[in-house]
Amino acid sequence: MINVLHLYYDLLNLYGENANTRCIERCLKLNKIKVNVDYKSVGDKIDFKKYDLIYIGSGSEEDLLLALNDIKFRYDGIKEFIDSDKYLILTGNAMDLFGEYIEADEKIEALGLFKYQTKFISESTFENASTDRIVGEVRATTKLISEEIIGFQNRCDLNLNVKTPLFKTDNKFSNDLKSDNEGFTYKNVYATHIIGPILVRNPYLTDYILDKLCKDKKLDYKVSDELSIKAYNKYLENFQK
Repeated sequence: MINVLHLYYDLLNLYGENANTRCIERCLKLNKIKVNVDYKSVGDKIDFKKYDLIYIGSGSEEDLLLALNDIKFRYDGIKEFIDSDKYLILTGNAMDLFGEYIEADEKIEALGLFKYQTKFISESTFENASTDRIVGEVRATTKLISEEIIGFQNRCDLNLNVKTPLFKTDNKFSNDLKSDNEGFTYKNVYATHIIGPILVRNPYLTDYILDKLCKDKKLDYKVSDELSIKAYNKYLENFQK
């Protein structure tokens, strides 16, 4: 049995990212692996030791700060979860929760589990579009798999001083708009600004994470989601036309 927690499923689901947890559930069931997905949010009682994988998606800046106020009270449970080599997937601006601080109109203390910082951007700091957001189709590479990563970004945050990026991409979609570093990884933490939803659009990445998780649990993961692979290949074909 794999136990999955979709944390802040209501606040941080700005781009329909609950499809990521549905994708995880589908892929595990294709492999005849029992899976349970729980949905928890602000104020809910959570036993983090129960879960093998936690997923957190992206939200508006206001909802992100509501989630931040709640997750600060869960510091010990989250830290123990990560230190125990369990799996944490963060998409969109969920990554901002785990750094040292978020700089907006004021500096807001974040969870402080990782040594990077977040800055909400404004038009004066943003040069890659006509408005104060980073928006566009993204292609990236990763050391985890040989296949390319595809997806989308729509964000207004920078993550600074990330030392262990998850992906490499064009600098206009990078963490800081200067390097080619995108996202963050540590142990079994996988964080990225890329949405899409990313697990639906990138079956090879999904297979990598789930196969690794299943091996930890001494479960056999072999079957890929063939429909998602066909969709992935079709996207690449259309993109290159």
